[in-house]
Amino acid sequence: MRVVKGLRVVVRSGDEIIIRQRIKILDDEGNLVKAPAIEVREKKRHDKEPLEDVKKRAEKRLEEKLREVMRE
Repeated sequence: MRVVKGLRVVVRSGDEIIIRQRIKILDDEGNLVKAPAIEVREKKRHDKEPLEDVKKRAEKRLEEKLREVMRE
């Protein structure tokens, strides 16, 4: 099994950051098994929190989800 990262989109919607990452899951011969899009949404915890902190937190959760997919 091999995972190939594709298009990544980062969107700001009010006080929320949405990250969508397209990936391709290939078998050992290189054939496509599935190609899901992983989506992570993070909101501000309080009004004074900078959006950069929210984005970092969302990117961390995205990486955790990608690791889970690679383990399968």
